[in-house]
Amino acid sequence: MRILCLVEALGSGGAERQLTGLAAMLKKDGNEVRVITWFPKDFYKQTLDDAGVEYQYIANAQKKYRRIPLLAKAIKAYHPDVVIVYSPSAAEIACVLKRIGFKFKLIVSERNTSQSNSRSEKIKFYLYRWSDWIVPNSNMQAKFIKENYPHLMAKTRVITNFVDTDYFCPSESENKGGGVCRMICVGRDNPQKNQLRFIEAMKILEDKGVTLKVDWYGKFESSYGQKCRDKIKALHLENTIFLKGETKNVRDEYRTHDVFCLPSIYEGFPNVLCEAMSCGLPAVCGDICDNPQILDDGKGGYLFNPMEVNDMADKIERIITLDEKTKKEMSSYNRKRALVMFSASAFLNKYRELL
Repeated sequence: MRILCLVEALGSGGAERQLTGLAAMLKKDGNEVRVITWFPKDFYKQTLDDAGVEYQYIANAQKKYRRIPLLAKAIKAYHPDVVIVYSPSAAEIACVLKRIGFKFKLIVSERNTSQSNSRSEKIKFYLYRWSDWIVPNSNMQAKFIKENYPHLMAKTRVITNFVDTDYFCPSESENKGGGVCRMICVGRDNPQKNQLRFIEAMKILEDKGVTLKVDWYGKFESSYGQKCRDKIKALHLENTIFLKGETKNVRDEYRTHDVFCLPSIYEGFPNVLCEAMSCGLPAVCGDICDNPQILDDGKGGYLFNPMEVNDMADKIERIITLDEKTKKEMSSYNRKRALVMFSASAFLNKYRELL
């Protein structure tokens, strides 16, 4: 089967990680696979190269007025049996091409949870009538579709994210440096990721005399990112919160930290939480979307209200002050849970069924 994967860019986000992983699996499964992008980010290109997946970058398609004609030409030349898309703009373009007569089968993937039925959502879901399958990666988004677009449910299938649990695994070394607890957070600078409230929670803990070090991996280049930097400085937290930028080896960072935190106010099915659990980290995260189905509250970590800074601070304090025996039990519990929940083979089999 000839399969085309379409996404804006190979940035460092969770959607791109899942798409490149899926492309590699489908290639190994005996299919002909190509990935097309039109923005110059290549964070995961090495994954495609290692798997022998073809990659096509269409630079001139960055210009909106040229995007559809250029992508239409590239897709027509490749003549795919199936197109799989992992970003909203790619989905809309693929639906338009189906509408004007392209004959490929189309799988559109929903990678986040809709917070309202806005005008842009209505346009997107209107176009989805020309898709063959809609694949939300979370049960929460499937619920949104059922409540707002029930006529699309017959072709909606939830496929949650996979984790390479052989790669994302606990370190064989028990030594993580000792001393002050080290927390890791991963995510871009965006209000969805809730960094400003997280910074306030860290200030509450510092004022109480609770000591920890936070390494946050991800881009902090936007105006919101600058607000985060300014707040860290204003609250004198420069020796508590360290903004590390992007990393291509996040696994090793999970394995050298003690706990993981995801303070987002909404998510799809968060890769970073799943990866951290697979690496055996106890975790704290917002009690939102699919998180309560992923993290077993009280056994693998704690859930908090991400809109309540005091609750966030309380749960973080609770997890970092646990005795070592309890932390190890949480670590083992999360690793075992990851092996069951985030199976790559189950993920691939669900796509096989659609294909």
